[in-house]
Amino acid sequence: MSAEKFRASAESGEVPVDCHDQVLQIAYIYSDEGMWDGNGIFDVLDKLHARGWSFGQGDLKFNRTLDISYLAQIAAGFYRSNFQTDDDPLSADEFDAFYAQHHQLLNQDAWRQYYSPTFLAQATSARFYRLPDLQDLPDSSGPLGEPRQKGIGHFTKLPRWAYNAARTPKRSPTLSVATITQIALSTLQQTTLRLQKDHPSVQPYSATQASFWLKHMNIDFPGPFTKKQKHRLNEFDVFAAQGGYDIWAWEAHYSPKLWDSIEARIAPLEPDLDGTLKSEVMWCGMPDGCYVEWAARGIGWEPEVGGEEEIQFLAEIAVKETESIEVGNWDYEMRSHLLLGVMHAVFQTEREKHVEGLKQRIVESGIYDEIKVEQWIQEVRVVIEPYMQKLEVWPPTVEDRSGLLRHILTENGQLFAGWRLSDTSKEFDFQLKPKE
Repeated sequence: MSAEKFRASAESGEVPVDCHDQVLQIAYIYSDEGMWDGNGIFDVLDKLHARGWSFGQGDLKFNRTLDISYLAQIAAGFYRSNFQTDDDPLSADEFDAFYAQHHQLLNQDAWRQYYSPTFLAQATSARFYRLPDLQDLPDSSGPLGEPRQKGIGHFTKLPRWAYNAARTPKRSPTLSVATITQIALSTLQQTTLRLQKDHPSVQPYSATQASFWLKHMNIDFPGPFTKKQKHRLNEFDVFAAQGGYDIWAWEAHYSPKLWDSIEARIAPLEPDLDGTLKSEVMWCGMPDGCYVEWAARGIGWEPEVGGEEEIQFLAEIAVKETESIEVGNWDYEMRSHLLLGVMHAVFQTEREKHVEGLKQRIVESGIYDEIKVEQWIQEVRVVIEPYMQKLEVWPPTVEDRSGLLRHILTENGQLFAGWRLSDTSKEFDFQLKPKE
């Protein structure tokens, strides 16, 4: 059956799209025509969901992360078929050949190689697109269209985590670099150990590797920054796609034997190489960088919310920033203080009065626009109030208060607003930028 006929039959209901392979085929047809303009696979997702089609079953039906991940796999297959071989590109009519070529990427259980069931089942993963927690998307650990054949693994995890951590001193001036570093290392170790319990093949925590990447991302030298830079979104994956980061930069400093050694896992070890090995990666420059940025987002290389290790790190930073703060003594330039302020207000008996008072004080600080503040507070309340209903009263101790804040933030990483939402997302964007 031709692509045109299958599409018409599927959209009319003549052919029920009720199994993985049929969803995959219609997604392939939509991707063939829609991946190369607009919002790429995010537009394809909207077409699928509008007709009630999803790769997920049961609780995973319409799971945004799962569905987009399969569309990202289709995109990877397109790149491999069209740009990495001398064969003629496959047409929309050649789905069977495409599926046969890339069956390992596209079969019904392929997602299990990339996502742990626990991570995928999280409410945040269902509503926001997140990158895999077990291994990289195909060919995504090098510049776009220039995959480096280094094997299969989660090579981008540590550089991405370190990039996030290294930008934190700019946003958290009350914490020392040493404190931020300690929190980054401890939360990375905790999340890695948890993941390893169910997935022993996951790369173990390595003190040497983690320390190298923090230094490589210049956590010790945050430098001066502007308000605009402070609120800049996490764009690590776009930079990597442009060739701005070399995921194998460590090879200039460590031999594979030392890098992967048990000793390196236990404590940071000094390099055993001189660092002179030239990188194979080069930034693509402009205007090519603009195209790569658009393309990388359109094929699913950039998440809408970060991974477990990033979210837990940011949650612990927020707890540390607020643990010694007296109620009401908020610094309105700090997101953690604003979130704790809303959390406190919704626990009060005269809730609306306290929320309105908080809003007025934030507006009077002159930092933010009043309309944006009001919208932001209302949306934060939507997230926080279900937790309030379970507890009913404000936590009696600082430890309990910190525990509640940590719990809310760990389960709702979107509150950090550190990642760009797709233009097609229907979720609220929790960015709260200062006035220009």
